Amino acid sequence: MTDLPNDPSEHGPIDAAGEPPQPVPPREVRDSVRLWFASMVATLVGGVLGYVVTDQAAAVQAVLDANPTGMSREQVQTAVTIGLVGGVLVVLLTLGLELFLVLKMQAGRTWARVVLAVLAAVFVGATVAGLARGVSTGAVINAISVLLLVAAVVLMFRPAANTYFRDS
Repeated sequence: MTDLPNDPSEHGPIDAAGEPPQPVPPREVRDSVRLWFASMVATLVGGVLGYVVTDQAAAVQAVLDANPTGMSREQVQTAVTIGLVGGVLVVLLTLGLELFLVLKMQAGRTWARVVLAVLAAVFVGATVAGLARGVSTGAVINAISVLLLVAAVVLMFRPAANTYFRDS
């Protein structure tokens, strides 16, 4: 007579790899993830708008007017272009990092939740500093993004979310 495998229900549910499934994130965590994604979209839109609406000729002229080093127009133009492209790259790298962290947070990783909370605090500080310099389209979009982040962080630390992270 052959031995039949044990009934998996005796030990709780298992997935195809033989591991217990991850707990399903509560509504607060799922909503937080959605808010993080909405913030990332707002940041991306703000970055693209900032690049598109930047008057490179005016930026070059402003640098030339305040240029104590005697750089040529071509050198200044190159520096302004590098600055704009560098800014776009920083935005894209930041969004990639955020995406990675949000997915880890959704999977129940406490360390990702903490890093996201710290990043949100940095973004809030940077946005407040930007608004102190003046209100522009980019500053308004950043403010919307930060409001989304604040709501996302609050949801990440609600009681149901705390239980989820403790049990994951």
